[in-house]
Amino acid sequence: MKISIVKKTTFLFLFIFFVFQICIAQKYSTKSRKAIKYFEKSIKHYGNYSYGQALIDAKKAIKKDSNFIEVYYLMSDIFSSQKRYEEKINSLKKTISINPEKNKFTYLNLSKTELYIGRYSDALEHIIEFEKRKPNDKYLSEINNLKKKCLFAINAIKNPVKFEPQNLGNSINTNLDEYSPTLTVDEQALIYTVGVPKKGVTGVSSQKDIQEDFFISNKSDSGLWIVAKNMQKPVNTSGNEGAQSISPDGKILFFTSCDNMFGENFHGKSYGSCDIFYSIKTKKGWSEPENLGKPVNSRAWESQPSFSSDGRTLYFVSNRAGGKGKKDIWKSIKQKNGTWSEPENLGEKINTKNDEQSPFIHQDNKTLYFSSNGHTGMGKYDLFIVRKNTEGMWSSPENLGFPINTHEDQFGLIVNAKGDKAYFSSVYNKGYGGLDIYSFQLSEKNRPDEVSYTKGVVYDAETLRKLQAELELIDMESGEVFTESVSDAQTGEFLICLPIGKNYAVNVSKSGYLFYSGKFSLKNNSDSIVKYIINVPLLPIKKGKSIVLKNILFETDSYKFKKEAYIELNKLFNFLKNNNTLSAEIGGHTDNKGSREHNKKLSNNRARAVYEYLIKKGINNNRLSYNGYGQEIPIADNKTKIGRAENRRTELKIK
Repeated sequence: MKISIVKKTTFLFLFIFFVFQICIAQKYSTKSRKAIKYFEKSIKHYGNYSYGQALIDAKKAIKKDSNFIEVYYLMSDIFSSQKRYEEKINSLKKTISINPEKNKFTYLNLSKTELYIGRYSDALEHIIEFEKRKPNDKYLSEINNLKKKCLFAINAIKNPVKFEPQNLGNSINTNLDEYSPTLTVDEQALIYTVGVPKKGVTGVSSQKDIQEDFFISNKSDSGLWIVAKNMQKPVNTSGNEGAQSISPDGKILFFTSCDNMFGENFHGKSYGSCDIFYSIKTKKGWSEPENLGKPVNSRAWESQPSFSSDGRTLYFVSNRAGGKGKKDIWKSIKQKNGTWSEPENLGEKINTKNDEQSPFIHQDNKTLYFSSNGHTGMGKYDLFIVRKNTEGMWSSPENLGFPINTHEDQFGLIVNAKGDKAYFSSVYNKGYGGLDIYSFQLSEKNRPDEVSYTKGVVYDAETLRKLQAELELIDMESGEVFTESVSDAQTGEFLICLPIGKNYAVNVSKSGYLFYSGKFSLKNNSDSIVKYIINVPLLPIKKGKSIVLKNILFETDSYKFKKEAYIELNKLFNFLKNNNTLSAEIGGHTDNKGSREHNKKLSNNRARAVYEYLIKKGINNNRLSYNGYGQEIPIADNKTKIGRAENRRTELKIK
């Protein structure tokens, strides 16, 4: 599978055109009968895929006539089939030296081959020569595209970006192929694909001897990767699993599984050749994988999922109908009822008439990295970056530059939450063998927004029993839900991404419990990634129990709500609406700054403002009361700024 990509090299088989013409005219560029005899034998061998014998006879023909131009055309195609591109180039150049005007398409073929192996100046020279010979207008687009790529590559090499790849070491890499890394937001778990020998295979001779499995490594307390282990069943099977994405909290694994030769899938139901499956991490291990189903999966090819940090958006690649090219990047949104929306194509700004693959949406939820052979690059598949603005529109793709991108294919880049380090797979001389996983520092230009995270445990405040609860992270400026998540049913654990540069409200709720209200201020945070560890005790709904409504905020020395207060006011309204038998008191509290009389009046007005808002929204006034307690019931030390802030609060108390 290797990211489910079949690499195809397309070249003009020019000699067929020449041979066809020659057969009609019964003319060759030689008069040597022996040369013609060997040439025609070579054609037959080539048609039967006997490339070695075809070359032997072609060389015999040349010995009889070194200017037999048709032989060099044939040899160039044989060398192309064998991926011997330098020799192909030499053969094409020989035809030009014999007769520069024999066929103008030689220059096009030569340019494409030179671009393919990274000889950009030569490729540019020969595409210009082709253009000078005034080809049909239908080639103008191809000419311009080749010139654009050559000029881009030449400039990129002159202006390289910083790139110092570091091998992840022998805890991760072996003499096998390791690729397609994926990382949890806290960088404590790395899951990747390994091409392992099939059961019973002792010597790997081709791809058919390999099956793809997932391996996982965790970091030790010292920050080093522990020796990776095969994830085993039920995720891994005797078939191929690959192109995976892990949710930020490490609880959900999305991956690609394809039909075997009998049209069956080792993970059960299949809709097409390759489908996207998911598995959930439980206390007992990973759950039995399930097909994500329609409409994400179809009869077409779906692969390479990337799950966003908002817990709702899945990006993936498909060649389904309705796209902009061959393989396109699509997205689907998870609905409140757990189903997925009809996939949406990311549009022609990102998707071209060729292939776009390997999407990775960063945890900032707005920076997307992907591979493309349709946008201007170094020749084949290059890595690109796009960013989404506040209106949801994507920027124009930017090439990550040389030497991150080269004339070879580049796929499967991921970036850590901090945004300064990228991970990818490649082959280098100093590796452990085959594809290894590497990391490197990203330049400032190619970095996403930095992301922090909060993690903790939700539990019953009385029994200490761990709870599965719903969590919402809300952008306090826009009021939009940024992330939705659920704590683990067995452990109560959760992890939520917190992009730097915003202020967030966090709400935790569960039926039968008072909701939890918290906030994070990251508006002016420019430090390195910070872990926010919080434990969330949920109080059962009982008479006398109370919670602090931390995000009901007021203007200074006023009972006028701040804009961001409405997020929590609406949360409180929904709580009372859903628990329509409850009666409660709204309590207002202040710090000890100012007179007792002033603080009593201010707190009462603030409590009344909340009360009136809820009544206006539709809560029966018989269920609610309000009271201002002023500075009389502090919950923190008024001698400190932090303590005074905690004392300025609004509470909800069950009556």
